[in-house]
Amino acid sequence: MKCFFKLLYPLLICFTSLAQEQSTIFTSKQLSKNITIITYDTDSSNKNKPIVYVTDGKKFIKNGSLSLIKKLSKEDKIPKAFYVFVSTIDPKTGNDYRNNYFFNNPKYIAFFEEELIPTIEKSFGQTFNPEDRSLIGISFGGLNGAYFSAKSSAFKNFGLLSPVTYPKKEELIRDITFSKNKDLNIFLSTGTNDAESYFNDLYAIYTSKNYTIKTLETKGGHDFKNWNGQLEEIFNFLN
Repeated sequence: MKCFFKLLYPLLICFTSLAQEQSTIFTSKQLSKNITIITYDTDSSNKNKPIVYVTDGKKFIKNGSLSLIKKLSKEDKIPKAFYVFVSTIDPKTGNDYRNNYFFNNPKYIAFFEEELIPTIEKSFGQTFNPEDRSLIGISFGGLNGAYFSAKSSAFKNFGLLSPVTYPKKEELIRDITFSKNKDLNIFLSTGTNDAESYFNDLYAIYTSKNYTIKTLETKGGHDFKNWNGQLEEIFNFLN
């Protein structure tokens, strides 16, 4: 069952009253945009579980990632968790704002920290610590995840799948270098047939910060076939 609201208060009612998978339209003051949010609770009877935020959320769902998460959860191959899929596509116009959101945008962090996280987590009726939160991003979403790892204190766990950092590479490396964030867990992957590879630079800077890092090099490319194949491994590491 799905519901669509633009105001934050009705959003809370919607999320707390319906079934496991829910969709709504969130109006962000920080971004001056409407953003589609899809949530999924793998086990509504168990509130003691982590929360995973996924950028490029509609693309993940369209390409089978949520279906795979449901299957892996049902088979107990990944830990039970709350999932929040955050779309970059305007629900009315169809315009994709991923580059605007993902290229080291402080307003995108403010949207998460000041608007999205408090509203979503209140709707679940649970208080999460940064240790309980993960942020997953692919390609330019990996750039965004790396930026969050430097600038946001809301997350301790990051999944950077085939990160492409060239639009803001020098700025990103500087931000990570001088970041005060500690004790992060980073899943960092690349494919041997990926379109681009910025794996080594990120690995080096994260190693210098003494973060816990898990790396994965696949034979895959820059596509969801590759990324979906990593979900079991990434969620078992981050959660």
